[in-house]
Amino acid sequence: MGPISEHNLMIFLIQFALVLGLCKTIGYFLTKMKQSSITGDILVGIILGPAILGKLFPELHTAIFPDNATQRTMLETIAWFGNLFLLMEAGLEINFSRIWQQRGDAVKLSLADLTLPIIISFVPIYLLPSHYLVDPSHRVLFALFLAAVMTISALPVAIRGMRDLNILKTDIGFLILSALTMNDIAGWVLFTIILGIFAHGSLEISFIVRLVLMTLGFTIISLTLMRRLVDKAITFIHNRSGESSGLKITVIMLIGALFGAITLKIGIHSLFGFFIAGTILGEAKHVSERDRFVVNRLVYSIFVPIFFANIGLHLDFIANFDIVLVLIMLGVGISSRYLAAYLGARWSKQHKSNLRMISIAHTPGGEMHIVVGMLAFSGGLITEKILVSIIASSLISTIIFGPWLSFTVKKLRKHLFDVIFRENDVFIDVEAGSQEEILQFMSSTVAQRSKLNFEQVYQEVKLREEQMSTAMGRSIAIPHARIEGLKKLPRICLPLPTWPGMG
Repeated sequence: MGPISEHNLMIFLIQFALVLGLCKTIGYFLTKMKQSSITGDILVGIILGPAILGKLFPELHTAIFPDNATQRTMLETIAWFGNLFLLMEAGLEINFSRIWQQRGDAVKLSLADLTLPIIISFVPIYLLPSHYLVDPSHRVLFALFLAAVMTISALPVAIRGMRDLNILKTDIGFLILSALTMNDIAGWVLFTIILGIFAHGSLEISFIVRLVLMTLGFTIISLTLMRRLVDKAITFIHNRSGESSGLKITVIMLIGALFGAITLKIGIHSLFGFFIAGTILGEAKHVSERDRFVVNRLVYSIFVPIFFANIGLHLDFIANFDIVLVLIMLGVGISSRYLAAYLGARWSKQHKSNLRMISIAHTPGGEMHIVVGMLAFSGGLITEKILVSIIASSLISTIIFGPWLSFTVKKLRKHLFDVIFRENDVFIDVEAGSQEEILQFMSSTVAQRSKLNFEQVYQEVKLREEQMSTAMGRSIAIPHARIEGLKKLPRICLPLPTWPGMG
């Protein structure tokens, strides 16, 4: 590969402007239709790639996207940044410590989510014809990998769907969020191990044991010791530079790069390092919502669209689209995730009215399917037909998720009673200037009416609020908690023009 010339730079700028401009335009309309903009990004890649533009106007396609190593590398570098920082941003949205406080029911649900889809999916994938495999001698590893892909549920898609239906801040929403978060962490540990084994080229026991120990060791050290060190570093920077300098954003990016380099050095994929970096950064006390928003906008406005569009630019979707394979991947994926979540919810003794809602929330595939599929394809583990089927089934499951969940929630709400407040349930003039004082007042009132201990009520409500705020916006919040021994449900209402710290 030679040096970058002015012509290379000109072609790159044309590619960048064309791809990003089309991605944001199509993404805008898809967002208006309550669909993921990632669908538009991949569609742009398919239109501009060999599948459509390359067949209809081959000379134009060659002029804009020449088959030149230097030219390809320039756009692929931006795409790789999108891949890496997408994983870090996903980790940044996770608060593992708070999620772990919900571990009782969430762990049961997560265990079912992780194990049952692999068990259900392994046999039909193992029996796929040999022409779908890169190397039939790796059939077991191939089936294990695709079965593991089936365990992934799209956390961002589930969050968006639950937020649109106003169920994200409910106990069921928090349970789903907790289980999917645990799945993300455990799933990436599993994928890292599988990809490492495949890169090694054999099922050598000593190598597998070493890789598993290294991966688990890095994860545990990061979530404990490194989490505290990073928190102290961010606190030091915050105290010295404040919010306005932008230095924290720089440090967030540097920590992601450092963790990515460390994982590569110890033989683990760099994407896992970026994901874990985001996870521990998400728990730093002085990484504010504003910091998260800046990182999110940076990643999703520039890097992520280029990454997903770049997939379509290098794949011939039309030539490699196998409807039978897509239906198998779609059917096995949705049914295995739905059944696993249903059984996990039954195991954790969720109310039967919530079982379908919990199960549906686990069905969408989403962007992580595509990311993992691209890793496997670039590493030679799967064929182009398999990758196309993973992408297609992931997009289809995401598209049908919203209407399916909406129908189920609306049907459930028809059977709910309205909440009716009596006159003495409403307190208009309450002298409280903070979230803590308001929670204390509400807990005290509830404790008197229900003959429960004030401290028990207050601590349970406060813990629930710390795990996930019940703020709904516009100065409205619904603090609540599940309390042992409570048979009658007391309700109080505080209409306030402002609610400091809660909405």
